[in-house]
Amino acid sequence: MPDQNTKSLSRRAALYVAMICVAILGLEGWREWNSHDAAINRSITSDLNLAHSLRQHADDTFELAEQTVTSIVYEAQQAGEGGLAAIETRMRRSIGDSTRLQRIDIYDPVGNLLATTAQSTPSDARPTGYSYFQNHRNSISQAPFFGRPIELSSGDWILTISQRLNRADGTFGGVVVATIDGRYFANFYSSFDVGRLGAISLASSDGILLARAPYDATQIGRDLSAGPLFSQQIATRRAGQYQAASLMGGVTRVSAFDSSYRYPLVTIVSVSRDEVLAPWFAGAIQRFAIAAALTVGLALLGLRLADQIGRRQRSETILVQKEAEFRLLAESASDLVERFAADGRRLYISPAMERLLGHKPHDLLGTNAFDTIHMEDRPAVAEAADRLRRRETTEETIVFRAQHANGQEIWLETALRVAAPTDSQQQAGVVGVTRDVTERKRLELKLASLATIDGLTGLANRRAFDEALTREVARSRRSQTPLSLLMIDCDRFKRFNDDYGHLEGDACLRAIAAVIMDRARRPLDMAARYGGEEMALLLPDTDLGAARSIGVEICRQVQALGIRHDRNLPWKLATISVGVATLDASDGDTRDAPWLVSTADLALYDAKAQGRNQCIAPPLSDTARLVG
Repeated sequence: MPDQNTKSLSRRAALYVAMICVAILGLEGWREWNSHDAAINRSITSDLNLAHSLRQHADDTFELAEQTVTSIVYEAQQAGEGGLAAIETRMRRSIGDSTRLQRIDIYDPVGNLLATTAQSTPSDARPTGYSYFQNHRNSISQAPFFGRPIELSSGDWILTISQRLNRADGTFGGVVVATIDGRYFANFYSSFDVGRLGAISLASSDGILLARAPYDATQIGRDLSAGPLFSQQIATRRAGQYQAASLMGGVTRVSAFDSSYRYPLVTIVSVSRDEVLAPWFAGAIQRFAIAAALTVGLALLGLRLADQIGRRQRSETILVQKEAEFRLLAESASDLVERFAADGRRLYISPAMERLLGHKPHDLLGTNAFDTIHMEDRPAVAEAADRLRRRETTEETIVFRAQHANGQEIWLETALRVAAPTDSQQQAGVVGVTRDVTERKRLELKLASLATIDGLTGLANRRAFDEALTREVARSRRSQTPLSLLMIDCDRFKRFNDDYGHLEGDACLRAIAAVIMDRARRPLDMAARYGGEEMALLLPDTDLGAARSIGVEICRQVQALGIRHDRNLPWKLATISVGVATLDASDGDTRDAPWLVSTADLALYDAKAQGRNQCIAPPLSDTARLVG
């Protein structure tokens, strides 16, 4: 029998080592996969931040152009044609003060150049064929116009912001236009490192490419609206990220975009997916090789250890079995020592039985040990005994309740160990050493109770509330019933403490807590102190209407306490504000506990913002925003 147990133990040890090796490799693979996702997510976050910053830069550039054009239009309409010389000086000063604007021009109704900041008039100076000139000529609106990119005869591209110039009688008097060199944005974007295969682009919201780094003049003005970015992404949201093969170059990129609220602009930051993952891939190969080498070493050491365990077990098995009963009897003589047969019959009982349970040892000799154990604790004790009988373990420690001879219920702790038979005719039994742990158990139960109660208010503490919230959200989903939460905060409580002192503040909190606790009338209701002067009331099986009614009633009851608070105007009494939120699983609501707390907090803030001393539920729009 010892040889079989030894072989079994060695096989289990070898299997255990093999499982550890497999687990290590599996965990390493899982960790590397998470690192892969983390590398992509870091790139996405960085791209989103950069796209937002570049969009703001583009907004600022076009806002500068718009303000400049608007001011020049105003001065030109005030001064008339005779004041163009002074206005041209003003235009040159504006260009000199800015590195973003290329030039400013004023054209008459037929496209003749009246004033310009350019040193010479280029061949592209007549604009009547351009979209911005036609727009202003055909529309009486004096709103600034964001034009399409224009390719000059030199091959360069410009971007325009223009505004209609009216005569005194309101008829079309020309156009004031500010131009931005298309290379300005490309040069600015080139200062950001997006990798060898990355790109930064500025496009109009309808998909026309305005600028790009690296710069490629042949791509400027290209219509990208049919691509997945504009047709699937920008069409449905203002900012976000996506992964797709680029229309320019076919490189798979991780991209982020951000659209302007003011101008028809969108900035796009794209980095090569392969370049993003290159550092991770190099590190993953190195880390996986190291993990594999360590796993092989661990496997070899584990097999050696299993062999050593087998050798040692064969030499110690008989000695351990022979010494087990003697060691327990020698070391625990002051406790109750018993020997049990495999079926639980008492074969030996020490004299300590009379002191511990009030029975004479000979009265219980031959009886079944399970008869004196509390009914609720018998299954756990039976499982421990089965493990010992099956040799799954050689030791077990169990705590259970038993009845004293005087009828009192006490807690006992018994250490059980398999004992060798006294002769060849007997089966191996179990030796147990038992002691009274009633006082220790009572203290443990008391401490467990105190761990869930707030010492000041007597309400459940934050830990107990979090556990109950998680449990009730799960129950609400299973039973398809509503779950409501009231978040309650004492109005201007810091001022109360400043005016009346912390002792009065504590008394005020206790009085308010008593009102809230009175509303937790059902077994599953929970009133808790959430933190500081903030409290919570969890109401299972309660819809929003009923929860709001309870919140209103609590507000009125707290005010009715009449606790003086001079700086809580207009009432000059202690009051509370209440926020209500409800999860209703019956209509497919899949939101979670953090959502419920956040929504109730939002409602609480609304209650305070709307004057305090009231109960508020969040509006649907705010609820939707939290979900999104």
